[in-house]
Amino acid sequence: MSHRLKIGVGVVVSALCVWLSMRDVRPAEVWHALRQANYLGFVAACVLTLLAFVLRAIRWRPLLSTPRPIGYPSLFSATMIGFMANNMLPLRLGEFVRAWALARTEKLSKTTVLATVVVERVVDMLTLLVILGIALMVHPITRSSRAWELTRKGAIALVGLSVALTLFVVLLERRPALMRALIGRLAAYLPGRAGEHGVRALEHFIEGLGLFRDLPRLLWVFVLSFAMFAIVVAGLQASMWSLGIVLPWYAGLTMLVITAIGIMVPAAPGYIGTMNVACVAGLALFSIGKASAVPFSWFYWASQWIPVTAVGLFYLRKEGLSLRRLGEVEEGAA
Repeated sequence: MSHRLKIGVGVVVSALCVWLSMRDVRPAEVWHALRQANYLGFVAACVLTLLAFVLRAIRWRPLLSTPRPIGYPSLFSATMIGFMANNMLPLRLGEFVRAWALARTEKLSKTTVLATVVVERVVDMLTLLVILGIALMVHPITRSSRAWELTRKGAIALVGLSVALTLFVVLLERRPALMRALIGRLAAYLPGRAGEHGVRALEHFIEGLGLFRDLPRLLWVFVLSFAMFAIVVAGLQASMWSLGIVLPWYAGLTMLVITAIGIMVPAAPGYIGTMNVACVAGLALFSIGKASAVPFSWFYWASQWIPVTAVGLFYLRKEGLSLRRLGEVEEGAA
């Protein structure tokens, strides 16, 4: 699929999701509800969003097996630049930007850093699966509900991706010689020096999988993961409180999982549309109608998009970079 076609598909998906979420709701009513919201909760949600990204940056360091420890300022800067790129640029390739930004600052192999991002995604998915299990035990989803189908399909996708990625990284780390031999055979069919570059890239990628050799470090990463997602849940609860939506404590767990599933769908930059549909579907589980759910979806989306984009742009300028430069990085990755 061409670069432009992928962008077009994402825009169409987002437009369709926005229409689905806004259907049967008057924009004037949504705007009125947003004007009546308690914006102390919005400030709290924004602060909690950034705090979650601080923990994400802290969690990144034990994933990196480097001769010297990487400073937290570099980790946070690269993290915010990468997620800002997801909000501003098409194709959601901010993970490549994040790896590139850290490798550029700390003079590391981009492929090695990218491997740690892959491991991080495996950890995220496994953590979300545990939280999904807890949420379903506390508040089982009615099979006839719209959110049940979304959750079921998303959970299947999470399980499949987690198993596949886990097997892939474990096989790479445990059987590097076998993987090198396989890549070497495939590389023999590539023209010129492309094969050599492929084998060298694999070697750097394997270097980034050191976490699987260290059980205490792996457990610490999972502890940080649960703490990070607990902060995200607190942000969801703050957003609901701001709009006068009163639900049990476990509603945040359910909303976390459903929104995480929703933003997995390819869409326009910033998860616009897919986040809205996920919020509406999640609140429907607790009998919250669209009159309240749609304003919440825009409120929560803004509490995620604004602070991440603002801080990411700050670090982008601090690093002497530009969105055009990041666009070139993304095009190279695509």
